[in-house]
Amino acid sequence: MYTIHRMTVQPFALLPDPELIEVCLKGSGQAWEVLLVRYQRLIYSIPLRYGLPEHDANDVFQNVSLRLWENLGGLRDRARLGAWLVITTRRECWRMMRQRKPDTTVLEEQALEEILPTGPRSEDEFLILERQSQVRAAIGHLEAPCRELLSLLFYTEPRPAYSEIARNLVIPEGSIGPSRSRCLEKLMKILEDMGFADV
Repeated sequence: MYTIHRMTVQPFALLPDPELIEVCLKGSGQAWEVLLVRYQRLIYSIPLRYGLPEHDANDVFQNVSLRLWENLGGLRDRARLGAWLVITTRRECWRMMRQRKPDTTVLEEQALEEILPTGPRSEDEFLILERQSQVRAAIGHLEAPCRELLSLLFYTEPRPAYSEIARNLVIPEGSIGPSRSRCLEKLMKILEDMGFADV
């Protein structure tokens, strides 16, 4: 899988999709990178479920990313970006499979549709995306020290070593574990106040 690496905390990682899209439309390369990282696994999962090899999954990811860029300003419901990406990725998979096997029939496409996540599996993926969005929103309500620490720990790829986190935040390395625990407790309280079901 083609991996997008982030070496530093992206200032946009905690924004909900509609706000992140708005920043992308203003020309921010960092916001675009955050958006791609956020949906990378979802996009890749679909061609792999179709049985496409990894190099084709890479092509699907690139093509879907291009389509997203071309259509970003015209999305009707930015909060449902995940659904738009699933539909677009499926269409891209079908297009690629038709190119590989031009005699694919409508019946074969319908059979392919049956192996894709259209039921509970798909709903589970969207539920996960929704929960991730809620957690990002809750982290956004934390004070800066906790927000920065949790962003480095959970939203930075590849995950930095404690020594690197300590340098970035100018704190002792030994304080990261206890600070993380306190910050997670504060995050849990915010999530409870937001009505997050699984806290």
